[in-house]
Amino acid sequence: YPISVDHGPNRGILNKMEYQWAAFAELTGNVDLMCNSVRGPMLNGELHADYRLTGRGFDSFNHYGAFYAHVAKQVKAGAYDYLYIRYPLAIPSFLWFLRVAKAELPNLTTVVEIATFPYRSELRTPKRLVLRTMDDLGSSRLKRHVDAIVTFYGQSEIYDVPCFALRNGVDVARISLRTPRTDDGELSMIAVGNVADRHGLDRVLRGMAEYARKPDATPVTLHVVGDGPVVPDLVELSEELGVAGRVRFHGMQSGAELDALFDAADVALDSLATHRVSLPGSSSLKAREYCARGIPFVLASDDADFPTELEFVHRTPSDESALDVSAIVSFHEHLRRTHPEVHREMRRHAEENLTWKTKLEPLVDYLRGRADRS
Repeated sequence: YPISVDHGPNRGILNKMEYQWAAFAELTGNVDLMCNSVRGPMLNGELHADYRLTGRGFDSFNHYGAFYAHVAKQVKAGAYDYLYIRYPLAIPSFLWFLRVAKAELPNLTTVVEIATFPYRSELRTPKRLVLRTMDDLGSSRLKRHVDAIVTFYGQSEIYDVPCFALRNGVDVARISLRTPRTDDGELSMIAVGNVADRHGLDRVLRGMAEYARKPDATPVTLHVVGDGPVVPDLVELSEELGVAGRVRFHGMQSGAELDALFDAADVALDSLATHRVSLPGSSSLKAREYCARGIPFVLASDDADFPTELEFVHRTPSDESALDVSAIVSFHEHLRRTHPEVHREMRRHAEENLTWKTKLEPLVDYLRGRADRS
């Protein structure tokens, strides 16, 4: 996992990394995990080596360069059968690492997870545009060294590499079950994550402003938990629309503080504008964590893990319209009347369908089958 444990917005991805690590270990019995930090690469949660040069100005050099030299040494020393890698884009150092790993271990099976595809529209900042150019130039070389790509959006092939379709999962045991709050005649919504344009929270603010103009409107509050590039824009928009008094920006939260925020909420919000990045569907981590916590949620894209008959999911279009808050109020009131134990129903659904062990077992079987045939 070529991400840093020191970068706060990575928390959701780090959780996924740890959940996958535990599931792979349970399924196979012997798994090492490498990721990054500002001091040096991490191996199984411990500092593995120190970077020679650290501090401001060297973080990018280490992250995009030196990290892969350390991983290459570990791969050679570990004599692994399989590599599972979260895709960092086809930058030269990553391509070099793939080539070296295959040269050292010719029987190595390399699997790359591309968490979002297509992803080019997300690479918009000057730094990311440079990375996108490198990726455009280097992605055609992946087929030389990668045996399979894990995708969450149903593609059969990416960059001429065969795909294995997965759905995201969650480690249910590590997530606290929510305690529903007492009904006070209001609606409290919560949105959690590294806040980006595709999450569509501007739609929520516009919907709140429209709904508030109704004479019999239920008081509605939105809790935004997380940081991200669009938070300042959302703060400004909430003030322009006159709903700033009903919107709370909490920044990054975890542990007991995050649990308390979920306990104080009635409905959670998944990504509501995935059309902005041309995603064909959804397999979001947050929806699975919402389900494990037992908080009903709003979904704007098709997600095979949440079929239409599930009453704890409210569906809305992924478009540029204002969110229909009136419909969400009705959704919440209906569940409160007809499903008083909805949080436990959702927990059972997560335990039976959404664990990472359940999700990764077909991939492990597929890889073992490849090894048997070779």
